[in-house]
Amino acid sequence: MRGRHGGRGRGGPGGGGRPRRIQRFLEPAVLLALHCTPSHGYGLLEDIRALGLESYPTDISAIYRVLNDLEGAGMLVSSQDSAQSAGPPRRVYALTEAGDQYLRAWVEDLQETVALLHRFIDAYEAHQRTHDAAGDGRSGGRDGSSAGDMQ
Repeated sequence: MRGRHGGRGRGGPGGGGRPRRIQRFLEPAVLLALHCTPSHGYGLLEDIRALGLESYPTDISAIYRVLNDLEGAGMLVSSQDSAQSAGPPRRVYALTEAGDQYLRAWVEDLQETVALLHRFIDAYEAHQRTHDAAGDGRSGGRDGSSAGDMQ
């Protein structure tokens, strides 16, 4: 079955094994990393990977875009790190009170998303058990059934 946009999404079935992306998920990951300790962009990249998101598609330019957006929105403050030994001083970012509240809102939203996903998966599995018990041979479309068979 093909998605609305002509193909299978970035992740999920046929998506090359990459995890599905939660839109703007880099924001709460950066906020959580900064909740622990102030950091610079490359440090945040490592912190985000340490959160178990090493396979989450991101790069340093995306982190700096998020940092810039969050700082512009008052969620972060930055300062020059004068303790650096080589190269230009790094900009170190820290969470503001508004950033902490924004992180809490992200967590609440993600918790609601997790609950929704669990309800969806539970409903799907119950549906599959019904079909398996009825012996109608449906296995979620992977057995060669067409999209029309799913209606």
